[in-house]
Amino acid sequence: MSSNIEITYINKSMNKDLPSIFVFTKNETPTFDALKEGVAWRVIPDIGRSSSSTFNFPIETSVGATWMDGQNTTQVLSSTIGKRYTVDKDDTGVVLAANGNASDTKSIEVNNNVNVPNGISAQLYKDGKLMLAKNIIGYNQKATFVLKPKLYWGVASEIQESQLLNSAVLNSDSFFEQDLEGVTKATVSLNGNAEDGYSFKIESQQ
Repeated sequence: MSSNIEITYINKSMNKDLPSIFVFTKNETPTFDALKEGVAWRVIPDIGRSSSSTFNFPIETSVGATWMDGQNTTQVLSSTIGKRYTVDKDDTGVVLAANGNASDTKSIEVNNNVNVPNGISAQLYKDGKLMLAKNIIGYNQKATFVLKPKLYWGVASEIQESQLLNSAVLNSDSFFEQDLEGVTKATVSLNGNAEDGYSFKIESQQ
């Protein structure tokens, strides 16, 4: 199986407002709220009509953690679904290490075993870019991430990579779902105009 899924975005719309296209994924846990907790994994700005942009969606996911409001960061580790990772304190200080199996074989867990103000934040990355985060994980608590091979597409007036969706200026609260199960290559287009509205569609995939 390929380690990357190649995705091409093409602008077929008549949008003259130069919006930014953003792509994110969801934590498939019952309490996840995309509008509150979603993170812009990729932002694609300034792609004019008939222009395109290509990027990779890696299969591999990395895990990391921060504390002290993001001032301090652990090492980022390659992660495996079904495994647990723990922020702990050893004789060198605060570190992140793999620590057995998660309670659910479909999840990646990050445990907090250190006493720090406001707890820790756990992050998942793909292609070195922040994809999901869970903040304020208290001592002896954990973050649970459940991933599916799906991406969600949206349009925003103001957004930056790694920015929470709740602090961006979104053009719509509804998002286009792209299922990447069994896919190695896909093309997604933005269509429409200001009068009729805008929509994404899958042009091709294999």
